[in-house]
Amino acid sequence: MREFSLRMIDGQELQVYEWSDVKKPKAVIQLLHGSCEFMLRYADFAKAMNAKGIIVVGDDHRGHGKTAQLHGKKMGFFSNHNGWEKIVNDEKLVNDYIRKKHQGLPIFMLGHSMGSFMARTYAIKYSETIDGLIIMGTGEHAILMTGAASMIARVHQLIGGPQTDDKLLWKLTFAPLNKHYNKVSNANGNEWLTRNVDAQLEFKNHPLTGKSVTTSGFKDMFDGMTFVAKKKYIKLMRKDLPIFLVAGDKDPVGNYGKMVDKVQRKFIALGFKSKIKLYSNLRHEILNEPEKEEVKKDVVEFIEQYL
Repeated sequence: MREFSLRMIDGQELQVYEWSDVKKPKAVIQLLHGSCEFMLRYADFAKAMNAKGIIVVGDDHRGHGKTAQLHGKKMGFFSNHNGWEKIVNDEKLVNDYIRKKHQGLPIFMLGHSMGSFMARTYAIKYSETIDGLIIMGTGEHAILMTGAASMIARVHQLIGGPQTDDKLLWKLTFAPLNKHYNKVSNANGNEWLTRNVDAQLEFKNHPLTGKSVTTSGFKDMFDGMTFVAKKKYIKLMRKDLPIFLVAGDKDPVGNYGKMVDKVQRKFIALGFKSKIKLYSNLRHEILNEPEKEEVKKDVVEFIEQYL
């Protein structure tokens, strides 16, 4: 694995990771991680993809992982203004790097959780730069709801500043995700992520995961969720882009599969080449579940179908 920094248009340095232990590569996955985590959590998945001839490249987004840690930035903070636009446009520069470094190889974008909303935004803006889209652990809230939540975050930003940890919005958004498990004996608060207790505890205890999101970070995420839900923007994706929606049917982020199915029905109604798979009994982090090998197999088969 190679680790390096890429300079963005505004001077921000992104920490990037490239798994390329592949003799005859056939494709590249551009991987977008979720909120409150970092790219190295996907090392096991990346190595498994290398074994199948697929290179994996991903970065720690602004306000996450070593991008925040090494460059003295606030965790959970993207930017004072236009943060969602910036973190999505960052991925275009990562994509430019991939296209230059691995010329001729098809690029499949995979986004998990917050990264799924980033990937959906990216595909609306830059679908001609990717050969397939894998949307993992996504959701679809009513536009009025995410719009109202964004307005609350904006008020909080005016009062407390953009880099204030927003404890109220955290309680309203992240905390309820574990409500079905809070009464479990010795609950650690991360049961909603996966049935893998080791992964739950790692997420709880690691200094680079699960701590907080700033007021402006919430504003940016709500703006992104509102954007990708609008049909007028979805229509901007190229119609022949292969799309694969994957999630656990016990994932609260997707309302236990209902929101994921809503996204799929919207894509189909708009004429896109989209398919869906909901994994029985799997929670949010399907790549950390006991059945993760099945998920990896399905990702590889989807990619190989379009080579």
